[in-house]
Amino acid sequence: MSSSRREGEHLSARLTRLRSSGAGARHIWDIGCDHGLLGLSFYDDPVNSIHFVDPSSAVIEKLTLQLAKNASYITEDRLFIHHCEGQNLKINTRENKIFIAGMGGDEIGSIISALLPQLEVSSHFVISPHRKLLELRNLLVTLKVTLLHEEVIFEDGQFYPILVLGPGSGPQVHPYGQKIWEGGTGAAYLEQQIHHFGIHRDKASQAYVGYLKELKSLKN
Repeated sequence: MSSSRREGEHLSARLTRLRSSGAGARHIWDIGCDHGLLGLSFYDDPVNSIHFVDPSSAVIEKLTLQLAKNASYITEDRLFIHHCEGQNLKINTRENKIFIAGMGGDEIGSIISALLPQLEVSSHFVISPHRKLLELRNLLVTLKVTLLHEEVIFEDGQFYPILVLGPGSGPQVHPYGQKIWEGGTGAAYLEQQIHHFGIHRDKASQAYVGYLKELKSLKN
């Protein structure tokens, strides 16, 4: 069993689901790569390149040492490490899957805004924000992006929304979400969001809760 397969087996449920959205990509970009597990899980797949991106010097140093310990990684010309902010990347490849997870919606939105003009229709973003999803959705509504898929998973007491986006003018992102509320996990997430945002009195939160309550009534 190869090293990458052993590491892939330790992916969390969230990273495993993110990884499944990368099928068919030729180039993998793991932005905010941290430990690099998501990117390395594609090592045995027929991809042309795997890019690890992180602005943290400590993360880059640790990942570089980790790859250096594996003889096959040392001679591998498909692995690239970028010590920079995701917004500063220059992408000149086609059929990319760009993973951005574990960040706030503001930062993810900034990265998407910077990279979107560089991409063609065969490239996709796979994102999983851990806060400020409403703000991110509002930005995505204004951008020329297509919503290819959305869902939510539950792991270790937390809900993790996942959205797959592409350039183009296909189905647009809904400001409050649509398919993300489907299924048992979606219904539980809906209840959690009603409770969480129901305590806020600002207009944006109240409009969101109103939408969710109407959606809940239609489901019952």
